[in-house]
Amino acid sequence: MLDGALPLTGYFPNARLSPMISRLISTLLAGLFLAGNLQAQEKPFSPGQINDAIAFLAGMEFPHQGDHPLTSSSSWTSHQSALDKDFKSHQERVLFPMTKWSNASLTGELVEGSTVRYLFSGPDILHAFHMFPTANTFIMCGLEPVGEVPDLSELNSGNASKALGEVRNALGEIINLSFFRTKDMKDDLQFATFRGTTPIIMIFLARSGQYIKGLEFLELNTDGTITSKGLDSKGADGVKIDFGPQRLQQTKSVYYFSSDLSDSGFDSSGFETWLESHPKGNAYLKAASFLMHQSWFSKVRDHLLEYSDQIVQDDSGIPFKYFKADEWYVDLYGVYTGPIDLFAEYYQRDMRAAYESRKKPLDFGTGYKWRKGESNLMRFLRQDALPEAAAGVPTEPGATTEPETSPEPTPAESTPEV
Repeated sequence: MLDGALPLTGYFPNARLSPMISRLISTLLAGLFLAGNLQAQEKPFSPGQINDAIAFLAGMEFPHQGDHPLTSSSSWTSHQSALDKDFKSHQERVLFPMTKWSNASLTGELVEGSTVRYLFSGPDILHAFHMFPTANTFIMCGLEPVGEVPDLSELNSGNASKALGEVRNALGEIINLSFFRTKDMKDDLQFATFRGTTPIIMIFLARSGQYIKGLEFLELNTDGTITSKGLDSKGADGVKIDFGPQRLQQTKSVYYFSSDLSDSGFDSSGFETWLESHPKGNAYLKAASFLMHQSWFSKVRDHLLEYSDQIVQDDSGIPFKYFKADEWYVDLYGVYTGPIDLFAEYYQRDMRAAYESRKKPLDFGTGYKWRKGESNLMRFLRQDALPEAAAGVPTEPGATTEPETSPEPTPAESTPEV
C-alpha cells in the first residue's frame, strides 16, 4: 500500500476487487489524502501578521493591531527607544548623506527601475536601498542562512526580551560600523529566536518606511531555475520579498540567496545562470573581504564586470586594475591610504596613484574604514552605457575637480603595480 493510503477494508468490508482495481482505488485515495495534507500545511501570506511581527522586532508602531500585550513590557519600550536613537544617528551620519551623494553622483537614468546586484552583502538591504532608491530589483547574496518568517505567536513575556536583545545585537555592527562581520553575523543568525537573514532584511525595510507586500522562499536548482516553496522556509536557498509604501501600489523586490560565490560554487549551484537571466544594471560592493582579489573568485568578478553598467564600490570590491581605460569612466571619492591591517596585503598602488591625482569629497563614512574622512568610494561607469546627453567630454586624467553637480567622468586609468 502507498504511504498515506487508507485500507480498502475500511470502506468496502465485503468487497472482492481485482488487484488492478484495488491498486487504482488505493492510488486515488492516497492522492486525496496527500493533497489534503499539503493544503493543510500551506500557510497563506498574511501581510497584517507579518508586518506587525516585523514592527515589533523593529521597535515601531504596529501597522494593523492597536495595543499588543508584548508592547507594554519594559523590555520592548527600552528596545524601541534604543533602536530609535541608533537609526536616527545612522540616518543623519550615513543614510541621508548617502542618498544625497547618490542623487548627485550616479547616472540616474541607469538607476531608475534597474536591477542592483549587491553580492557579498549579507542581509544589508539598508544601504543598498538608500544608495539606489529608484531601483526596482535588488539581488543580494552571502553565506548567512536564509532563515524564517518571524511569528509573534511564538513570543511571550518569558522569551520576548531575549528575542529583542538578539535583534539589537545583530543590527549593532551595521548601524555603528556600516558593515557586518560575516562570522559574527552567521553565528548570531543561526542561533537566534528568529533565525536567518529574512527577519533582518524585513526590519531594515520597515525602518526605511517600507511595507512587506509579498514573501516566498525559493529553492535554487542547478540549471539556474528557481522553485517557489511558498512560506515554507525549511531547506530554502533563497527568499524573495516584495515591498513598497503601505498605501501605494508601487512595489519593489529584494532577493537574498545563501550561496557560495567562489569559482567552485558560483556556477555549479545554478546561481550564476540565474543571475545571467536578469538584465544588466548596477552593482554595489562594500566590505566584500577583498575576495574578488583572489583568483578563485574570478567568475563572480567577471560576471559583475560584464553585467554592470554602473558599479559603486569601495576598495574591497573588484581590483582597480580590472577597469580598463577604454571601457570605463571612474570618479573617485573620499581618500585611499590602503586597507585596514587585517587586509594589508591587498594594498593597491595603482589606486593610490589615481587618488593622489584626482579625487572628490565624500560626506559620509562607509566600508571597513567607516569613519567619515577615512573612507573611499568609487563610481565606475561603462562608457557604452552612457546616455548621450551625459557623455560629454571626459575629464583629462590627473585633473582634480570638485563640482557641486554630477561631474563629467574620468577614464579609468591604472598605474602598473610595482
